[in-house]
Amino acid sequence: MPSSPTSPQLAPLADQQKTSSMENTSLERPLAVGSQTNRTPPLRYQIYRQARAGNYKAEFTTDSAVEAVESFVSTSPAFDGGAIRIWDHREHRVSASVLWMTEKTDFGFHVQSRTNLFHDGPLAVIARLIQEREALRESVRRDARVSPAV
Repeated sequence: MPSSPTSPQLAPLADQQKTSSMENTSLERPLAVGSQTNRTPPLRYQIYRQARAGNYKAEFTTDSAVEAVESFVSTSPAFDGGAIRIWDHREHRVSASVLWMTEKTDFGFHVQSRTNLFHDGPLAVIARLIQEREALRESVRRDARVSPAV
């Protein structure tokens, strides 16, 4: 009896062809790659500000240490005593934070004073230089206001 194309003997061959064509399809298709390879790396420094609910929100990002310190120093808290931090993505640690201390005034009022704590030496040097630059600018402004016009 001659075998016909629809005979059961040819069925395994047809299944084998389907399987191999499916395998080829999956091999020819590009493999799914994690999104990290397509993503640009995060900028090195991020300034985080604490919300009243306790969570932190990124307020500013940069690769420049000078810009990060300037932004950190000028960022105000979201509420009295709220935390502000510089996060270093390269080092995976907090590089600077704010310490709030309560002081009593001469009139008996309690006020909070801000102290910037730098946990990274180079950022502390940059902060000191920025502070000196601002003091120099202020003295020039003061001298410009006091000096008489010629």
